[in-house]
Amino acid sequence: MKHIIITGTSRGIGESLAIQLMDRNHHLICISRTTNQRVIDQAKEMECGIDYFNYDLTHIQDIDQLFEDIFRQIDLYSNDEAIYLINNAAMLTPVSPIERIKTERIIENIHLNLLAPMIITANYLKRTKDMNVDKRILNISSASAKYLLPSQSCYSTAKAGLDSFTKSIDIEQKLVTYPAKVAAVYPGMIDTHLQSEIRSVSKDLFPYVNEFTQLSEEGKLQTPEYTAHKLIEILLSEDFGKTVVIESIAQ
Repeated sequence: MKHIIITGTSRGIGESLAIQLMDRNHHLICISRTTNQRVIDQAKEMECGIDYFNYDLTHIQDIDQLFEDIFRQIDLYSNDEAIYLINNAAMLTPVSPIERIKTERIIENIHLNLLAPMIITANYLKRTKDMNVDKRILNISSASAKYLLPSQSCYSTAKAGLDSFTKSIDIEQKLVTYPAKVAAVYPGMIDTHLQSEIRSVSKDLFPYVNEFTQLSEEGKLQTPEYTAHKLIEILLSEDFGKTVVIESIAQ
């Protein structure tokens, strides 16, 4: 049995990851603000175990309790193969020069994009540290961590922080008895809600909005399904964790 924890499964990459990871020998633990009934129904059809947690990950103060509840659902047996964690939940907004953003919106972005995956990872590692099973953490990062544009300071800063956090965890895990492998991945430009959000921003707030609109109109965005497929290939590969920050899913 593989237990797989996935955040942000209400739509986009997270939904596609959950659907493509469905298997009789998998137990999915999905976390999102709203229930994705399609994922639940499809898991039942495929006889894949699933537990779904409705939780807003911007409320970082209660993530410890969330993971206490989650690990109650993970029955560990001697034949269990793995426990995986995919930190996928993210938000792009606010897209604006920093001086025009309200403080609470800066806090919300950093909570979801950086602090939530840090606290989730801390809980995951704490609760699995004595387990001699295959442990893998996949952090969905972004090229925005490295290639900067105006009006994306919150998102880019959070993703750069996620990359540094991933590197730090990799160093720490090399020192423990039963280490987890960890990697951050730049998934590329994908036709998801995040992209539609940025295309709706005015040019006054984001000078490059026309370029993003053109990419969509020319069909140059990846589908969530293709992206999830490539991410799963990375997650399940024998070499997972050897490259800590993977800057392209093309292999």
